[in-house]
Amino acid sequence: MIALWQSISPFLLPLYYVGIFFVVIQILLENRNPLKTHSYLLLLLLVPFVGLVIYLFFGQNHRKLKIMAKRRLINQAFGPEYIQDYLKNEQTEVHPQGHFDKLIRFLHKDLSPISLNNRVTVLHNGEEKFPAVMEAIENAKHHIHIEYYIFDNDSIGKPLAELLIKKAKQGVKVRMIVDGVGSLGLKKAFFKKMLSGGVQLKEYMPVLFPSFTSKINYRDHRKIIIVDGKIGFTGGINVDDRYINGGQNSLYWRDTHLKIEGEAVKTLQFLFFLNWQFVSQETIRATKQYFPEITNLGKHCIQINASGPELDLASIMDSFFIAITSAKNRIRISTPYFIPTESIIDAITTAAKSDVDVELMIPFDSDSRIVQAASFSFIKRLLQAGVKVYLYQRGFLHAKVIIIDDGFASVGTANMDYRSFDLNHEVNTYIYDDEVVGILQNQFDQDLQDSEKIDLNKWENRGIKQKLKESLCRLLAPLL
Repeated sequence: MIALWQSISPFLLPLYYVGIFFVVIQILLENRNPLKTHSYLLLLLLVPFVGLVIYLFFGQNHRKLKIMAKRRLINQAFGPEYIQDYLKNEQTEVHPQGHFDKLIRFLHKDLSPISLNNRVTVLHNGEEKFPAVMEAIENAKHHIHIEYYIFDNDSIGKPLAELLIKKAKQGVKVRMIVDGVGSLGLKKAFFKKMLSGGVQLKEYMPVLFPSFTSKINYRDHRKIIIVDGKIGFTGGINVDDRYINGGQNSLYWRDTHLKIEGEAVKTLQFLFFLNWQFVSQETIRATKQYFPEITNLGKHCIQINASGPELDLASIMDSFFIAITSAKNRIRISTPYFIPTESIIDAITTAAKSDVDVELMIPFDSDSRIVQAASFSFIKRLLQAGVKVYLYQRGFLHAKVIIIDDGFASVGTANMDYRSFDLNHEVNTYIYDDEVVGILQNQFDQDLQDSEKIDLNKWENRGIKQKLKESLCRLLAPLL
């Protein structure tokens, strides 16, 4: 083997260096975020051959450009029709919490209308979510639309799939999108069964090489259910047994989901329509059966915002920045993956230095050691700025919640990391209501009881080996 390498290396190494030269030129010409550019260059330097393979599989933007072009055409074709015919613009009628006006205006320009006629139910963990979902689907009359990152054919997924088939056979239109990476475990037999049962099932960007899918880019990370255009579900909980506590999974899973009834469901419907047209090439005619009239249902004020790789603006990240910088008294953040952009961490630390009470809760134990190490590398700076950081210890904290003062909260699918901000399709619900925010505040307080507050002195006195590991992982943070 050594002799073989010695004989071919004089020919391979020059080709490799030429290839690296052109890859570096390409990376520089793409004019990406400097942090991401530095990360790829560092990867090519430290692990030459492996770094090149990683870049070729995950770093190129050709695929993104194709996605952007196709999805933009769909958005431009359907967006104006939706706005003109089915959007009830309540912006002039609703004035919740005056210091969030800037956020409301920003989201409104991003096809995120504000609506007042809604009723929101906070669902804690899978134990509360899935019974509510099953009940709503059982009562469906016209259509059921489902879009999930993870849909597993397990003890929770099987009965849900059977119910969808049952409703399809009753004449209810059932459309379903599952992500090609998140739902990779679904077998061909599952797709065949659903399709033969009358469920229109599509896979979002199927993958060709399963061995390389754990972190592949541009995924549909949303969790959306729409029933008859009147009831919507969205939040952090996928369809998987791990989200049910007290069942087969021994790890306690802490998560937050929402049931939305009312005008805001139309935005979820709109988002589903865009993705359905992308995966199926089928244009659904927007009728009043999909966008029904909603009257006197509730008073909860909501905006629903989405982001994706085809959009020029990273709107969820930008909206997080605006919300955090709008805080007057308190900021509470719960997220499973904390790898913030420089603007987000600047907003958080500046708020803390301005006498805003800032609390951050992340898992003590993550499902990714590299991501957790990168997350821990930010903690010292947060503590020095006066941010209170807590490690959740009862199980795995998967809730993605931001609470600002007493009148604003965000619940959604987006983590506070580069992947959610820049690469994945996400959807978040922004709530301007003291009652709903109060419920989320109470849950945050309960979660604090299962968390340990980090002490700055103890944190600084940790071993050099752990600190070095975190610093090295942080260098790759823009790629995680």
